[in-house]
Amino acid sequence: MRVCWALFVLAASGACAPTSATLGTGGAASAGATGSAALGGASVTAAGGMTAQGGAQAAVSEGGTAIAAAGRANDGGAAARGGSANAAGTLNSGGADARGGSAGATAGNSAASGGVSANAGGAGRAGGGTAIGGSATGGALSAQGGTSAMGGRTSAALGGAQNGGSAGVAGYPPLTANVTLHVAGDSTACIFPTTDPTGRVGWASVLQQFFASGVTVDDAAQSGRSSKSFIDEGFWTSLKAKIHSGDYVFIEFGHNDEKSDDPARYTDAATTYRDYLTTYVTETRSLGGFPVLLTPISRRQFSGTTIVATHGAYPAAVIAVGQKTGTPVSDMTEKTRVFLESLGPQATIPLFATDDNTHLSATGAPQIAKLAVQGIRELMLPIAQRLKP
Repeated sequence: MRVCWALFVLAASGACAPTSATLGTGGAASAGATGSAALGGASVTAAGGMTAQGGAQAAVSEGGTAIAAAGRANDGGAAARGGSANAAGTLNSGGADARGGSAGATAGNSAASGGVSANAGGAGRAGGGTAIGGSATGGALSAQGGTSAMGGRTSAALGGAQNGGSAGVAGYPPLTANVTLHVAGDSTACIFPTTDPTGRVGWASVLQQFFASGVTVDDAAQSGRSSKSFIDEGFWTSLKAKIHSGDYVFIEFGHNDEKSDDPARYTDAATTYRDYLTTYVTETRSLGGFPVLLTPISRRQFSGTTIVATHGAYPAAVIAVGQKTGTPVSDMTEKTRVFLESLGPQATIPLFATDDNTHLSATGAPQIAKLAVQGIRELMLPIAQRLKP
């Protein structure tokens, strides 16, 4: 099942009253969606509970792919990466930025009070969410009738005020009584024995605790594997046998794909890495599952107080695959970078295993899992309804 994603730009919100304001250019119909603007066929939606300078931007879309990112705050201009700005009126153009959940009025845009994004020429307002620690929590957007038109597909807003609409986004599977969230990944996410000598703990191994009933986490990540070797060694075949219609598959590789001196694991960020990620996406969909791509978590490698970007072109490759295949992306590279930098070199030592700046500890794994949960909320995945408050 191919997912057609429209352009999402989520902005910080306080307690603004929902204002139904739509702008249509390029043929995208907007059906009763508070704070949506259709620009060239893409819906630009202001959703509650995100972004602050140096904090977490709930979702930025690049080329039509929904991306849950962090730290891409609106600093006096367009919220965009790789030139993907808000067409026909950049977000907060003219210098109004969302800092700590408040945005100023901008010329030609909406007057934003209490953290409203400025949509091009419109008065779109976010409602229901609050920014806590720079991350999106609480409500998403206030949807009148529960639907908003995105590129010709309708969706209902999660977590916000919904008047008669069912939760979910176009292309997401309906929630069944019991959903399994499978994780395909490497040692940063996998289950280690409790006797591991350095105390390594993967973030996905502690993800279950964040869900109430109705979601089972199947952490199938394997230590030392890349997107290539996970398939070559049969782990993907075993995981596929467990995927049922309506299940989610979170896909996070990169750390071992970078090992150019190991042909059994190495993939090229521009070619084979993308090919393997696409395989996971297409085969998950063929089984009725719903794929979600995650960029690799950042290593604890500081230059002064700044995290070094050790993953090179791999995070951008994940985002490109998401764009090409219409798959949601949670930018864990950026989320973890912002989180680690907010703590600094010394305070982050306990978050990682002994003498290890890649693998997490029992202290760090839940903190990184919280960032994955943040991404679930920001992307408005239906399973967010089953997260604990």
